[in-house]
Parts: sequence; C-alpha cells; structure tokens
Amino acid sequence: MNVGVFSLMQWPHDRSAARVYGDEITQAVEAERLGYDRAWFAEHHFSRYGIDPAIHLTVANVAARTSRIRLGTAVTVLPFLPPIRAAEELATLDILSGGRIDWGVGRGYQRHEFDAFEVDITESRSRFEEALDIIFRAWQDGPFEHHGRHWSFDAVDVLPKPIQQPRIPTYIAAISPASCRWAATNGLPLLADQFSPFERLADGRKIYEEAFRRAGHARPLPEAVALRQVFVGRTREEAREIAIPGLLWYYRMLAKVGSPARHGEELPETYEAYKVFTMVSGMAEGTEDDFVDFLLDEVAVAGDASEVTDRLTALHDVGYPSVICWMNFGGLHHDDTLASMRRFIDDVAPELPR
Repeated sequence: MNVGVFSLMQWPHDRSAARVYGDEITQAVEAERLGYDRAWFAEHHFSRYGIDPAIHLTVANVAARTSRIRLGTAVTVLPFLPPIRAAEELATLDILSGGRIDWGVGRGYQRHEFDAFEVDITESRSRFEEALDIIFRAWQDGPFEHHGRHWSFDAVDVLPKPIQQPRIPTYIAAISPASCRWAATNGLPLLADQFSPFERLADGRKIYEEAFRRAGHARPLPEAVALRQVFVGRTREEAREIAIPGLLWYYRMLAKVGSPARHGEELPETYEAYKVFTMVSGMAEGTEDDFVDFLLDEVAVAGDASEVTDRLTALHDVGYPSVICWMNFGGLHHDDTLASMRRFIDDVAPELPR
C-alpha cells in the first residue's frame, strides 16, 4: 500500500496559529524521514476547522524542506480560484518540488466559504468541470483560448509548464455516486473522503469500476486513495483514549461549519450525497457513547498496530491501495501525533499488503 500523512491545520483554542503551522509542517518533514510516501494538505477558509487557505504556499514551504516525499493537495477547491492562475501555481509547484506534486481537486462543500467568496454553490459542479478542462489545456504546449459559461479569454500561453507530463497526476475528490461516475468516465483517480463509513467507500469504488468499464477504458483501474483518521497506540485502550477527544472536536466543528446548506435550508442541488455528512455530524450532538462507537467501528481507525493493520488491509481489499493517514485530527498534541506516526512505520507498514 501507498501511505501518506495529512494536514488540515485545525486550530483549537489552546495554541497559536503559528504553533499549528509549525507542528504540522514539522510532521510533514518527519514523514519523509520516517519513509511515508506522501504528505497531503487541505484547503479551507474562515474557521478554526482548517486555517490553511493557501495550501500551494504551504506545499512550496514543505517542498523546500524535503527531497523525496510526494506532496499532494487534498484538495484545491477549484470554484474559488481562477483556473489559469491555478494552472500557473501548480506548474510552479511542480518545478519547485522537482516533479513531486499530486494534485487533488474538488468543488468544495462548506456553504459559508461559497458565500464569503460570492460564488453560487449550485454552480460548483459546472465551475469545477470547466476549470479542470482549462487547466489541463493550459499545461499543454502553446497558446489556447477559451470561451465558456464561467470563464472567457483570448489566446494565452500559460507558463511555466509542469515537469510531469502530460500533466500533474490529478485526483478527484468524490462523495456522491455522480462524482464517482464522472471521475471514472474521465479516467481520473478517485480521492475518497474522511467521513464516509466503510461500506460507502466500498460502494463508491464499485460504482467507479462499473463506470470506468462502461466508458470503454481498456487500461487497468486508476489508483484510488482513501482519507482516514488514524491513530496507532501502544494498546487499543490508549489509542482510543487519545483519539476520542480529537474526533469529537473535529465532528463538533464540522457540525458548525461543514454543511453545504445554510441553517434551516435544504441541501443544494447536486449535494444530496452530503446527507451522510448531515447524519454523521449531527450525531456529534447526540448520545456521545453511541456516536463514538459508530466512528470507531465504521469511520476512524484507532487501535493497536494489529487493529490498524486489519482495518487498512480491508480498505485495500475493496479497492483502495493508497491511504492518507490523518493523525493530527482535532488538534491532537504534536508529541502524540509523532508517536503514532512512528508506531505506524515500525509496526503497521511492514504488515500491509505490498
């Protein structure tokens, strides 16, 4: 399995924003030393849920401190950034990193972010698809022009071009069956979310495979990457004792800021699949013990090395050969995160499918 770490820059009230950045960048650099394959970074805006609004800058910083580990975005939110600007930034990142970028892209889902940027959330899918087409064309040789629904410009040669050709490896964040089918039809790898239960991830991979074959692709299935909150303890009890406060902080914050709908409104069109988010985040305000049991059984992975190995192997067996291990969720302390990262490499990674 291909294994990465993850940074959302979550900001509890017991530390400074500078401390959050310092700790999580240190963890990404340590991930290279320990032998992880990738470090991924997430974009969010306007809340303590995640305070890394400029992930391309953060990735450039980490690229300067590392030499081997691949660096990913999970994700760049395309509706918030002019596509030719995104094409320039990612190509520059690819050059600065020596061709180590994996580009995860998504259309976003947090309504308060769309409102602040004055972007209509009901246009997120059409903006996403148009922007992605523009960026892929921008990375090809020579000038091109575009006259579409959301963006229009005359011939321009977007420079520089990325090192990786024909384009930077691109991963599509997908929760809904429609998004899984779109990614498959276009032959692009799948990037699965952190809050879908295991069976939903398995179903999403089946939907993807069926759509990929129906689209006539003869080559092997593209890579699929699953993001999971992971903590490896010396014992199962220790892992859960440390992980549970972070999980509850995360889901309570998600319940406050994460919905695609404004308070009291129905989910916007094309966001129906986020009912799973509504269910999970809403449970964080209900019976705590039941909610925690659900999380630890179906969503997050917290246990000793044996349990974590078994859970991640199960993901591999349903079609996810790559996993992003989010080990600092909910503002878990830096030392605890590093300890989990090291136990993973020592005791879990050698037992995973190869």
